[in-house]
Amino acid sequence: MKNKKRPLLLFLAAVSCLSVMALPAAAMEIPEVSESSIVSPQAEEVEWYYRLINGKYQKRKWSITYGYWLTDWIDCVV
Repeated sequence: MKNKKRPLLLFLAAVSCLSVMALPAAAMEIPEVSESSIVSPQAEEVEWYYRLINGKYQKRKWSITYGYWLTDWIDCVV
């Protein structure tokens, strides 16, 4: 009875050793990097616009990213 179980145990031990060694090899694979997967900051872009009305300078902030005004006209201290 012992001789019949021994080859089965050796086989199971060999399979388990091979599967344990295969796990780190699979984890070490480096995925391909494409241009679309590169992380880049996505900050909002803004621009100040200036005008001269009745001898006073004014400024207003425009969102280039979203395409709308962020502020009303503000008097500038010169």
